[in-house]
Amino acid sequence: MMKLNPATLLIILLALGGAAALLLVGSKPEAPPVISTPPPVAAVKKEAAPIDVTNKAVEDLKKQIVLLEGQIEYLQGQNDALKDENAQMIQKLGMLGMKGAPKMAPKDEDVPPDFVGMGLEMMKMRKLHALPLVTTAVSQEEMEKVILAWLKRQQPNEEGKKFARGLAALGWIPEAIDPLPLRAAVLARQLGGWYDDESETMFTIEASTASGPAVTSNEPLGIAFGQLLREYGGILYQPQHGPLKTDMRLARDSLIAGDAALTRFLHSLQNPASELKDDLPAEDPDHPLNQVPMPAFLRELALFPFNRGFDFAQTLHSAGSFPQLNSAYSRPPISTAEVIEPEVYLDPERPAPVEIQLDDVKLKGVLPFLDDRLGKFACVTALRTYNDDEEAALGARGLVADRLLAWTADGGAKRDHAAWQTLFMDKSSADAFYKAMLNCLKERYETKGENEFTAQGRFVSLLRNRGEAGVVLIEAASEEARAALKLLMK
Repeated sequence: MMKLNPATLLIILLALGGAAALLLVGSKPEAPPVISTPPPVAAVKKEAAPIDVTNKAVEDLKKQIVLLEGQIEYLQGQNDALKDENAQMIQKLGMLGMKGAPKMAPKDEDVPPDFVGMGLEMMKMRKLHALPLVTTAVSQEEMEKVILAWLKRQQPNEEGKKFARGLAALGWIPEAIDPLPLRAAVLARQLGGWYDDESETMFTIEASTASGPAVTSNEPLGIAFGQLLREYGGILYQPQHGPLKTDMRLARDSLIAGDAALTRFLHSLQNPASELKDDLPAEDPDHPLNQVPMPAFLRELALFPFNRGFDFAQTLHSAGSFPQLNSAYSRPPISTAEVIEPEVYLDPERPAPVEIQLDDVKLKGVLPFLDDRLGKFACVTALRTYNDDEEAALGARGLVADRLLAWTADGGAKRDHAAWQTLFMDKSSADAFYKAMLNCLKERYETKGENEFTAQGRFVSLLRNRGEAGVVLIEAASEEARAALKLLMK
């Protein structure tokens, strides 16, 4: 049998198809004339059949639409029911552990503050994945006690009192006091709330016990701080490492305080109703923070984490959003210098901290009760006491390291012995510090500017050492102690 070429077969099939089409066209009956008689009834029904089918399809479509509308209405009702149930669950979570707790004081228009909802909003914005904070209201006095207990855990063994004794020995605060209760009072007013890790509860201040409206208006900041303290406090503050040096502690405080301030600020942009309502200027004597009788130097240290911390957190957020801030808790700033200059912290090759080594730190065979590092901010704050801001900043700019030592003074002296060794980048930086510190001593003791003198029962020396890059300030209660300290610090 002969095989047909595929092309030939295709042509034959096309030809056959065309012939069939012509045959069908030629056999098509002519249309009846317009004047012809009406067709039989059966023919009319046969021609109308497609119209009936179309009408039926429309009716079926309408029925389906009605059915879908009913289903949508049912699903909307289920959604509303789930929302109500979710709100009730959130409220129950927020009320855990609140049995017998006093009710929160109502705010504007007698509407109770929704701290659980506020916390959820902030956690979502800050991208924290955790349950809402258990929240209850207490008196301001009770909150200060809770904060004080936390501060004492951070600075055990009377570390706070020892620090104040060292500052008093340098003459930077009027007398040795216990600074921790004052710090707790300031924190309560700054935050308007506090998260207690032991009871796992977020405390807010009852409006009737607050020092003023400015305190309760800070509650959103307290909520943000509490969430971060719960999330990162165990990483940032590790008791097993011992008490932190003042410089490092201020730096770590600045990270969490700045993060909370930034979170609170971003939340207020999205929620204008929660905008900060503190109308009193910070220098107003009626401001709640100014009601705490804290020496000026300690007050500056207490406010630093929130003031400069905000700028630090904002810089980190700009560099890498919240993931950058999250990672900072595992790599916290090591000094206030890094907080003041965030670009130093962000530098992958940031310099390691420099330690000032001394062969011996015993005075008459006795170890110092305080061995601390104050850092750049404490340095510039001390210089600002008797210098303008520009000279103080210039004097502290080149600081590389410092070490404050203090020993107990015999004979019932009101102020102890202290030696503060500083080290600078180079001689010119040390010159600027020496000049500014000498001016402080001149103004405080009303001397003519000598670098060694005796005044007001104190034996003072300001000396250069360490290849002209170091300056040591000695404040002693006796000539014998000053001579011994000069030998130790040389």
